[in-house]
Amino acid sequence: MKKGNSIYLRSLTEDDFTERYLSWFCDPEVTRFLFARNITREDAVKHLRDGIKTGNWHMYAICEVKGGRHIGNIKIGPIDKHNGVSDLVTVIGERDAWGRGYGREAVGLATRVAFGELGIRKLSASIDSRNIGSIKAYTAAGFEVETSLKNQYRDEASGELSDKVFFSCFNPNVSYV
Repeated sequence: MKKGNSIYLRSLTEDDFTERYLSWFCDPEVTRFLFARNITREDAVKHLRDGIKTGNWHMYAICEVKGGRHIGNIKIGPIDKHNGVSDLVTVIGERDAWGRGYGREAVGLATRVAFGELGIRKLSASIDSRNIGSIKAYTAAGFEVETSLKNQYRDEASGELSDKVFFSCFNPNVSYV
């Protein structure tokens, strides 16, 4: 377990895949910027087990320190072990937990896990330019804009186009010479 001021990360387990958990992925506001939508318990179990079996990704529950409520997930992966790079993907599923800095804290804690325990040299995240909450969370946790793809996404309701912005963070304990 990795503990911060307001939240802590613990390994995600199959017991976490409750009806409440699955409801996050049916909520159009929560999934607005996600590819994972309308997942079943079987989908979640398979994804978790595949990550454990292959070691290609590690999934953590984001829980509030006060009361231990599971409010979201963070995934380190897929991991490219040869190049020492990985994606970092975050979701705060409980909408009443939005805007409290939990995403920033979770990204910071997961970054420490990725760099310290997993030996990752670079983390990346791709974020829809309309997802201001995630952009704030990642930049506050030390990620910087690396590049963007213009007009990559089309909003389902309005048809509005937005950019795919790539953020990255380098492990300060790895020499790049």
